[in-house]
Amino acid sequence: MAHGSLASLLLLLAASAQGAAAFGGKSATGGRSVVPNSYILQVNASAPALTKRGVSVFEALDHTLAAVKQNGVKYTVRQRFDAIPEAFQAVSIQVEDGASMAELAQIPGVQRVWPVSLIPRPVEPTVSDFTPVSSSSSSTKSKRDTHTLEKRGTNFPPASAYLNDTFYPHVQTGIDVLHNKGILGQGVKIVVVDEGVDYTNPILGGCFGPGCQISFGYDFVGDNYTGTNAPVPDSDPFSSCSNHGTHTTGTVGALANEYGFSGAAPMATIGHYRVISCSGATTDEILVAALTRALQDNVNIVSMSLGSSVGWLDDSPVQIMASYLGSKGIHVVASVGNERNEGLFAADQPAASRIGTGVGGVDPTYLAAYYAYLIKRDPVPYISPTPFNLPNNYLLYFTSTNTSVTNDACNPLPSTTPNLANRVVVVQRGTCGFTVKQQNVAAAGGKIVLIYNSKGSGLIPQLDVGSTGLTAVGSLRYEDGLKLLSYYQSSPRGQSISFPNGPLAPYVSNTVSGGVVASYSNFGPTNELFIYPTLAAPGTDILSTVTGGVALMRGTSMAAPLVAGAYALLLSVGNNLKLSPEEARTILMSTSQPSPVAYGSETLDTVVSQGAGVINMTAAIAAHTVISPAQFNLNDTQYSNNTQTLTLRNNNRFPVSYQLSWVDSTGIVTYNDGATTDIIPSTTPNYVSTSVLRVAFSQRTVTVPGGQTVKVTAQFIPPNLTAQQRNQFPIYSGFVTITGQGQGAGAEQMEKYNLPFFGLGARMVDMPVLDTTNVALGPNLPFIAVGQNIQTGPTTFSESNPAVVYFRLAAGTRRLRVDLVDASTSYNATVPAVTNPASRLVKRSNTELTPRAAFPTLYSQVRTVGSLFAPSYWPPRDYLFNNGGTYSDYEIQLDGSFTFPNGTKGMAELGRSYKVLLRALKITADPTYTSSYESWLSPSFTFTA
Repeated sequence: MAHGSLASLLLLLAASAQGAAAFGGKSATGGRSVVPNSYILQVNASAPALTKRGVSVFEALDHTLAAVKQNGVKYTVRQRFDAIPEAFQAVSIQVEDGASMAELAQIPGVQRVWPVSLIPRPVEPTVSDFTPVSSSSSSTKSKRDTHTLEKRGTNFPPASAYLNDTFYPHVQTGIDVLHNKGILGQGVKIVVVDEGVDYTNPILGGCFGPGCQISFGYDFVGDNYTGTNAPVPDSDPFSSCSNHGTHTTGTVGALANEYGFSGAAPMATIGHYRVISCSGATTDEILVAALTRALQDNVNIVSMSLGSSVGWLDDSPVQIMASYLGSKGIHVVASVGNERNEGLFAADQPAASRIGTGVGGVDPTYLAAYYAYLIKRDPVPYISPTPFNLPNNYLLYFTSTNTSVTNDACNPLPSTTPNLANRVVVVQRGTCGFTVKQQNVAAAGGKIVLIYNSKGSGLIPQLDVGSTGLTAVGSLRYEDGLKLLSYYQSSPRGQSISFPNGPLAPYVSNTVSGGVVASYSNFGPTNELFIYPTLAAPGTDILSTVTGGVALMRGTSMAAPLVAGAYALLLSVGNNLKLSPEEARTILMSTSQPSPVAYGSETLDTVVSQGAGVINMTAAIAAHTVISPAQFNLNDTQYSNNTQTLTLRNNNRFPVSYQLSWVDSTGIVTYNDGATTDIIPSTTPNYVSTSVLRVAFSQRTVTVPGGQTVKVTAQFIPPNLTAQQRNQFPIYSGFVTITGQGQGAGAEQMEKYNLPFFGLGARMVDMPVLDTTNVALGPNLPFIAVGQNIQTGPTTFSESNPAVVYFRLAAGTRRLRVDLVDASTSYNATVPAVTNPASRLVKRSNTELTPRAAFPTLYSQVRTVGSLFAPSYWPPRDYLFNNGGTYSDYEIQLDGSFTFPNGTKGMAELGRSYKVLLRALKITADPTYTSSYESWLSPSFTFTA
């Protein structure tokens, strides 16, 4: 990986920092941003545990809190989760400094402990020459105190208003066909969990409550919640300080309007739960509360366009609650995240789920465009969230007629430029940012600007006039820019153009990246090698509602509500409301359309990038075959699951002949140069060929009578890989294809299904877990330091000016421990005690205090003084970019305090020699043995006051 420049930058930043946390100042919980001294305690409400403690399920939480108090831990309650004890009985508490997770985990009645995690506001993916318009409106307040709640109901358009649907995300996914049949989500209840909604927007009905389009909801946070203060909830989910929640809600339920778009399920019962404040933060405890309310409100579908790093399945309170909703028949749909540059194995919660649906984003096959009209010429589409509404004729003006110029309008326009006040100025994309071009045109008197794409570049995001003084700005496809240029050059008297009002122009093709997985959409899989994302939908430049109007936004946040709306359409047909989440997900997955690896390519993208592919609602509604499983998770080479049984149930009234085959998709590697070289998964993983993969079926053709079931064995024969290829941890994948043909109602009936499969051409147990590179912090990890002084041998640390243990996880782990051990401890650590170049280190003695004894072979044989950090959850790997932010790491203070194995607190003896033992269990390894852990044993040290 090419990390040199990043490492240099971070090294300079570290060198300028001061104090004990000079290398980073991050939390002690790595990839999870947390609220200090706040924890979620899950109560053990199992029957044996309750019997042992002599309490009922409804008394268990209070009984556990009493035990916390009896253990001397002072706390205040943040949130209680006991309304549905069989789902998730827990409490979040704020404790005083000094109380640790390890201490809380030992309290009677406590089953698991998590730090309260901060969930960041979703960030719209950036484009290299573009800074997106903030998802917040111009207001920094929600204006809850000034907006007037409309008491009248929504004036609902008739069902006929949704006929002849040409809205581009609907056309791409087959939703348009359902709308044209009058299938609009009737009878289904959906809630969008997001940043609040401006329901005063007329396209969202203009009001809130019964009789309104947004008919129910709740605000769990208020305007100023940061995660560290108390939320101020109320029953009104209104917000105008962010556009994100209004946009996602519009994707689900926007009413028919003058622009020619609508929500996917506009006739469903739609609600909104506000979980993110104007301050831009929420916590997992808030999300658990929202999911609990969804169960109480009897919703059918939950749409969530937010999340945070988790790596694993069923490992967080949000995932546990979401899974419970799934078990009760509620369909939970979540975006997979916009951190594709973190590489593989970077799954987010709540999208990582066995029951729910994680949605990735693809670029649209058509674009949000309106027609500009020219005299005696064909109209030309321009891309904008709304039409310019400039019906007068304007003359065209190109700042450069040379298409090879790469810096068009990047400098002030020359003095020979004509008066631009009544002209439409056309500029080519390239070199500098869009805002610079707009400012230069505005400075020369221009008012209307069209920026056309450069050849081979990605889609231009929504442009905004901002503070430039322009009247209107939009973008053009590359080919449309050339077309206008030809008109301009062939019109000696000038070419005129106008922009009258009108609905969206239909079927304006995206000839750059249509149908390709978006450049921001997260890779999977989970650490258990479970499919992630589940499937995909259009997420780039999606037109929907925002505060005060409409806008184009991009991200997997935009794809998830489209799929939630698609679920509503599926459930609203016939008796489909009874479909379980697994059954409905199987239908959408098996009928999805796989995406190509590049525009115009016949090679399919890897399954860990797109899941089952882009939803196809036309096929989903027409499906009459029940297939199980919906995907084939083949695992790794150590625990291969290469022989699987496929079940086909023919729900037609007539026999169907099924033809079985398969198609490869491209492979992808986790480490470009191999795990022994890269350590950290590549941020730009290479695609590789896996064409030697084969699938053998016990029957290639099988006829199933109507109403009958047949089972077919599928044998997946993985590709033959060299040792170097295995060292890259390649993912191979493809799709089993099933084509059904039968005779029904006097006509031939055709069905087609695609079932994704993938496997890892290596052993997960060999995946590096501890980051031993210098990529993030500058010095090689792990190490102990006081300020910039890195320990290299026996030394003394002051408890009043604590040293800090720095480390990062290059992969997830099911057991992570940082222990204080006696300096005489002998342990065959996998990472050297000192890994940093001598020029970066303070000179210290390397004399061993005592000779080494025999190394223990069992985990239980390792004697520790006490624990410094021992999370009861499964940590994910650390991130490098965090959506444009900085890396994460673990920073554990050595202030002399630790936790004994029984949960009580202890203090190190002054003058006694200790070491720090860091251990991280390798994925799939047996935790019984010391050889199953990557480990690091520090140089020895003593404490002084």
